Amino acid sequence: MTNLRTKGLVIAAIAATCGYATAATINTGSAKFSKDVSAEGAAGDTSVVTLNTLSVSMGEFQAQNNVLRLTLSGGATFLSGTTSKPSVTCTSGDIVFDVGAPSATRAYWDFGITAVSANSSTAVCSFASLTVTRASLSSPGVVTISSGVKRVSDTDYTYDVATAKTLLTIASQVVSIGISTAFNGVVDYQSKSGYGFVSNDVSRGDQINLVVSTRDTDLSVAGSFSVDFAISSETGKSFSFLDAEACGVAGKTPDIGSTRTTALGKATANATSGTATLTINPTCTTVTFGVTGANLTGNSTSLYYYGVELGTSSLTPSTGVTIEPMTFPAFTARVSSGATNRASASITAGSWTSNGATVVIPYMPINLSAGTSAIDPIVTVANRSALAGVLSGSMRDEDGNSCALDNLGTISPTRTKNLGGLIKTAFAACSNLSQTSTERMYITITATLPDSTTSFYSGYNVGGSSRVTVVNSSNGK
Repeated sequence: MTNLRTKGLVIAAIAATCGYATAATINTGSAKFSKDVSAEGAAGDTSVVTLNTLSVSMGEFQAQNNVLRLTLSGGATFLSGTTSKPSVTCTSGDIVFDVGAPSATRAYWDFGITAVSANSSTAVCSFASLTVTRASLSSPGVVTISSGVKRVSDTDYTYDVATAKTLLTIASQVVSIGISTAFNGVVDYQSKSGYGFVSNDVSRGDQINLVVSTRDTDLSVAGSFSVDFAISSETGKSFSFLDAEACGVAGKTPDIGSTRTTALGKATANATSGTATLTINPTCTTVTFGVTGANLTGNSTSLYYYGVELGTSSLTPSTGVTIEPMTFPAFTARVSSGATNRASASITAGSWTSNGATVVIPYMPINLSAGTSAIDPIVTVANRSALAGVLSGSMRDEDGNSCALDNLGTISPTRTKNLGGLIKTAFAACSNLSQTSTERMYITITATLPDSTTSFYSGYNVGGSSRVTVVNSSNGK
């Protein structure tokens, strides 16, 4: 027996000196899980996953005092060796292992060979009851196990190296965040004076709705997710219709509750799973949505909806603060478990348009030259209602070159406003238009006012003296 052991050691030493090392293979047995392992279900869990018995088929370099190392990848860690020890049995080679303990990081486990009673061409050893901590399986990815052997005098595990084999795949229960409904409300200035929408998505307002899709996983968990996002108004505008008495008023906290007894707006949170809340900042420019305790479990067809509805307290509002048409900035929606972000998406929020007064001026000459060649636009808007309105517009030349005319300011109730100077200033800022000759512009202007009580006059003067009237779409009204 001693001669066989010595002979094995000598053969191993000679082969190692020649630089020859045989390969090994790992067999992980049947799959431990039939599906991906839930990253959320593993996070923070103090229990363990006991792996199926795996076997390592090695070559002929097994000698006393050699060390075999099993290494985990993907952040997975073995359970402490003082808590639970695996067992090792070899079906050939008569190898005896010292089970020992995992490394300080528990990412690998060294098994020392304490005896080799015979040397054979191969050795097959089985490792039973290896345990991995569930908490170490919280990062999505693939967990593999590999092996290698080193002699006592070596530092690297370069012998009987086995290619890594997959143990399990970790994935978030959350697949993606999308949108089923964006803001698309039309503020009604014809029958509701701008206090409400022409039609409502849900209840009494316009809604934006997110959809969260999930996957079916092993070790899944329920009720541990949160969803959050914040909707901001367009720059220079606000959600003041939600609480006109407190928005932007020092010492007052705006109320966006869904129950109203006065003619104010309301904001409602919608959640198919979990407890949802809404808050608004003091200036009423940002509405923040949050939900806790969401149960995002299910399969590949499971969808969960989270949204915000903004609107009025009355189905037929006749008083209050007008809703401003606006284009909403994109926002980021997040799904988290604990402090870990599991999914996020940039959401295009949509816009609110209006059926307010619109005028088209099909022909407006403009010339920025000085003296008698100058042609200045004359455009006035008359507001005969008791509402304040926001003015905006667009213009293009005969060749289709557009020029921004986004912000023409506001007009007070029962007032008239001259827009000619603002149009000329905007024209001068457009480098794609001629600044030295006459341009013939097509101009559209919109007012967030009832069409029936809003009128427009258009014309131009030449050289600062003569005036010419230009027919527009509101003439004669």
